[in-house]
Amino acid sequence: MTKRIFSILAIFFILSTNSIAQFINLQLKIEPELSATVEQNLDFGTLISNTGTTEIQLGDVNMGVFSIRAFYTQNVYINLEYPEVLVHSQAGISQEIPLSLNMSYNNSGTNSITSANSIPASGGMVSIHDNTNLTNPSEIWKQLYIYVYGSIEVGNIPNGVYTGEVILSVDYD
Repeated sequence: MTKRIFSILAIFFILSTNSIAQFINLQLKIEPELSATVEQNLDFGTLISNTGTTEIQLGDVNMGVFSIRAFYTQNVYINLEYPEVLVHSQAGISQEIPLSLNMSYNNSGTNSITSANSIPASGGMVSIHDNTNLTNPSEIWKQLYIYVYGSIEVGNIPNGVYTGEVILSVDYD
């Protein structure tokens, strides 16, 4: 993927041979091409041993919600990496909690699951906004929402904290 770097240059003009110079100080405000925000963390809550399968569906209040702000014609590649199991934080305890996650996106500009589309488990390319025809020139920056949800299965395991690292990658060109 290609990332662009912008710089600001000063412009100098010499108006006459009398060594009098005119300086123009040019200042530009360049917004970042992309910003990501965690709107809501994915939260399975506190569970007890032998709870069985706990699911967070698309639209549940505990699903993870992320927003990406970018130029309205930008495309991003979204990928979700997560472990197959959560492991106990204390060394020597070998029991694990199976984890399965999914993700969907909404590129209509609103945080709503009604028009959400699934992203394959292997990741996928998504347009920041579904409408690339600019109707209002002041609205060139649009929001894309990503929803993360899934399930865990809590069997006969010891009490404690079970962890795993989940990485949501957003690459742009």
